[in-house]
Amino acid sequence: MRQWNRCTRVRVRYVMRVAIVTTSYPRSEQDPSGHFVRAEARALVRAKHDVVVIAPDGLSQGDGVDVIGARGFGAFGWPGVASRLRARPHLALGAIHWMSRARDALRHAGPFERVIAHWAVPSAWPVSSVTRGELEVVSHGADVRLLIAMPRALRERIVEDIILRATTWRFVSRALERTLTSCLPSRLEDRVLDMSTIEACAFELPDVRARAAELRANLAAPVMCSVSRLVATKRVDLVIRHAARAKMALVVIGGGPERARLELLAKEQGVDARFMDTLPRNEALAWIAASEAVVFASEAEGCSTVVREAEALGVRVERVA
Repeated sequence: MRQWNRCTRVRVRYVMRVAIVTTSYPRSEQDPSGHFVRAEARALVRAKHDVVVIAPDGLSQGDGVDVIGARGFGAFGWPGVASRLRARPHLALGAIHWMSRARDALRHAGPFERVIAHWAVPSAWPVSSVTRGELEVVSHGADVRLLIAMPRALRERIVEDIILRATTWRFVSRALERTLTSCLPSRLEDRVLDMSTIEACAFELPDVRARAAELRANLAAPVMCSVSRLVATKRVDLVIRHAARAKMALVVIGGGPERARLELLAKEQGVDARFMDTLPRNEALAWIAASEAVVFASEAEGCSTVVREAEALGVRVERVA
């Protein structure tokens, strides 16, 4: 497809027009939210595709990805939509507004030959039902847990609607695929398995060696590190108990409603714990690289990006069950 660049008036030949619909996308280079979605979008741009991202309150970042913001009025963001809605149920109206605006944006910005919907609900269903191009659904974990929590009839209706519309259903791990299909009747299970692929999300790894060395030099003793939302399913309490048994200092990166309880637990366990809330992405990666180990205890995770980042940085991962 050919398209004119309005600024330079240079004719550009694109391989394909691609829309990415997502409820999580970074608002800046250092925003950790949905950075793996941005990594995929940038890879598509490098492959000469014309890429449009539709996301809550999205902002373009000068990287060739055109971001269309569809306001969610606070329903989406850290520490996750489920936590936000539990704390403030009225934000459900923001989620409904986002779905309506995202559908309109997808319809008006098209046509697209390919649509990638990150999170089956609500990005694939119901938002992407308005598109006629090839639809690829990506499940990361939270969407599968949401489907499983639904009444059976509603869950099966949504899955069937996705199957009828999508060409591919990508899961970030085989375990996540099994989690969904195991709660479906055989007629739907077989159809999901026929169209499913398993692929971990792409991620970009900036060079944080200098900053990591600086952090390490300023530490009085080696530390363990935990990076996650501070919500119950991440089981950071097990991380704290693990650090107590190992007699190691602990750096906890991430915010959420569990913070006060976890700080008290660390004090009770005698753990030298430093709680840092949410950090810019490069700073969080530098802390990972500066640590002796990353401790991971989440009970429900599709394919942990933090674990993969730690491994890529050469840092030991200790899994706690």
